[in-house]
Amino acid sequence: MARFGWRFIVLGLVVLAMVTASYQLVMRYLAQQSHELEQRLNAEMEWVLVFSHDLEAGAVIGLDDLQQRKYPPSYISDDWLRPNDAMAVVGNSVQNFVSAGEPVMLGHLGRVRRSSFSDQLAPDDYAVTATVGIEQVHHGLLAVGNRVSLVAGGGGEPLRMLTNIEVLALDNQSKEYVGGALAVTITFRLKAEQAAIFEGFRRQGFALWLQHPEAEYSHVKSPLKPHLFTISKAGS
Repeated sequence: MARFGWRFIVLGLVVLAMVTASYQLVMRYLAQQSHELEQRLNAEMEWVLVFSHDLEAGAVIGLDDLQQRKYPPSYISDDWLRPNDAMAVVGNSVQNFVSAGEPVMLGHLGRVRRSSFSDQLAPDDYAVTATVGIEQVHHGLLAVGNRVSLVAGGGGEPLRMLTNIEVLALDNQSKEYVGGALAVTITFRLKAEQAAIFEGFRRQGFALWLQHPEAEYSHVKSPLKPHLFTISKAGS
């Protein structure tokens, strides 16, 4: 009986080993099949451009706001952008809030208006440029940011003036500095009415009077001409 008992124990161990081996073989087969299926699916999936984190409406998109992720072709819409579109996306703004992982679509994007010289103008300002000579730029002493009076007339005609006019640029330089070289053009900040008056100055020629930077200047009246009266003798 003891011998038969040992046989049953040995037989049980053999069966258990075979079951364990079979289980491991089956699991290995399933893992291999799963891996092969994953590889096939991964090969069929396509890269898509997505947002790497949440962005609020109006935010300007940078390169670090983007990443790529794979999707099955059946999931991909025609307006989803691809990784090779990334540099075209950078610099645009998002029109609405977008969440992390959301595919980048054309409908998300709004163009960002690039800053320019005109940004320093108020809505009712004009930048008006005129050609100037050595006297008008005070032989190079005139600087961007100075305020000046523009003067026309004289020589028997009444003076016409535009006072407290800001110099926005000398030639193509709009930074606040005194130019070492002599500028040949000057750009003024003018209101619409002032710009219309200045066009008359431009045709006739104008002088440029440099003002104190913190003072408000008013129009200078032309000096009165002396009038000579001839008194004739009575009877003559």
